[in-house]
Amino acid sequence: MKLALIHPQIIRGSGVENFLIEFAKRLAAAGHELTYITSLTTPEIGASLPGRWELLPRLRGSATMRMWHFNRMAPRAVAGMDLSIGFGRTCVQDIHRNGTGCHRLYGNLLPLWQRFSLKHLYELHLERRLYSGRETPRFISSSARVAAQLQGVYGTNGERFRILSPPVETQLFQPAENRANTRELYCRKLQTDATKPVLLFVSLSHRRRGLEPLLEAMAQNDATLWIVGKNLNAALNDKIKRLDIASRIRVVPVTSNLVELYQSADWFVHPTQYDAFSNTVLQSMACGLPGIVSVMDGAVDHVRNGENGLMLYHPQQPQELASRIQEAMSYDAPAWQALSVAARDTVLSLTWERHLQEWTEVIGE
Repeated sequence: MKLALIHPQIIRGSGVENFLIEFAKRLAAAGHELTYITSLTTPEIGASLPGRWELLPRLRGSATMRMWHFNRMAPRAVAGMDLSIGFGRTCVQDIHRNGTGCHRLYGNLLPLWQRFSLKHLYELHLERRLYSGRETPRFISSSARVAAQLQGVYGTNGERFRILSPPVETQLFQPAENRANTRELYCRKLQTDATKPVLLFVSLSHRRRGLEPLLEAMAQNDATLWIVGKNLNAALNDKIKRLDIASRIRVVPVTSNLVELYQSADWFVHPTQYDAFSNTVLQSMACGLPGIVSVMDGAVDHVRNGENGLMLYHPQQPQELASRIQEAMSYDAPAWQALSVAARDTVLSLTWERHLQEWTEVIGE
């Protein structure tokens, strides 16, 4: 089948773009004839993805103008295709795969000046047109929670949605063969006390992912916190000093081996204010790492409270977060191991093979 994949930029970057690249490789391997409609890519990706490239002009100037121009030009480039699949801020395609959630709800978390920026207002306009209109017949969402949010905000008919959970590479993300040794080595590497519980927090957006309330919650326990992601700003460093928890906090470069960190920690802590679907939740579960996961992340669809992890209902409330951490730390070794096994078992079926088969069914419809 001739398929058009539409996104303003096909580069290594966001979770949406990384998914698109792997998805395209697997579609091509399955025998589909692909055309990539974009305004930006790299020579490396252009050479690695089989198919034809339709590079639309990329306007100079504001991001808002580029969004407007791409949204206007992309539908004209799909002539001759059997099916078009959009991944970004486009309103006209046969199927739209939502990888970013509901922008209306996410926008409520932005600073006031950003909420009234031209770019944000135009993104809201495009989202409203996408889900309120009829130009795109079918929507793919990673999470039932996000699909329900979009239906509630825009009144979209639920029959137009299909829920396809993202895949996780369980051959890469898996428990350590000898967890005790791996944990001991990593604690020594990061100069943390191996006798204390280790919490793992992974983020490239500390404010949205809830690092501030997590730091406040850390003042009420004696665990160690590994923060994987970008460096902390002055305000966060001041908070750590004020709370007198600096000796138990470690900031780990994002280039570190994330698999080994999952294998070495005792709990994955994810108090996000909003995420469409964090791959880190599935990755940590695949490594047998139980999580304390915010209900504001679509990935919580896979968390069963007390069975394969713990749910966090009010991620911005430090006291609730502290209570959940204390509850997690109260699990003895056999109880923790049961959660660990259940977490991995939950995601074992979420393979790329299954995901592609589900897409094949949607395309066939």
